Amino acid sequence: MTQSKNPPFDDPLEAAFADARQTMPPIPDGLMARVLADAAAEMPMPERLPLWRQIFGTLGGWPAVAGLAMTACVGVWMGGALTDDLMYTLTPVDGVALDIGPGLGAFDMLLVDG
Repeated sequence: MTQSKNPPFDDPLEAAFADARQTMPPIPDGLMARVLADAAAEMPMPERLPLWRQIFGTLGGWPAVAGLAMTACVGVWMGGALTDDLMYTLTPVDGVALDIGPGLGAFDMLLVDG
């Protein structure tokens, strides 16, 4: 014979337990407010950083920003100071010229397969 999982309805002890499960115990006045205030006091508050520190932090900090600034300075210098005459003297092979005709200029070399 198997017993059912539901207890019989005429059991007074089970009826008392069912009533106890249905009713919420009374909470003293102000207890929940004190508990929530204590919890809020223990929570860490995020530090509000200025915008420039957030950007530097996203980029990787001062060393990364210094590297980006140096790279930008070298790019501006190379774009303005290195003329064609100077670039011809800096080429490792003298007398080699590549004429690719009209089009995209030096960018055409990037489009060549192989």
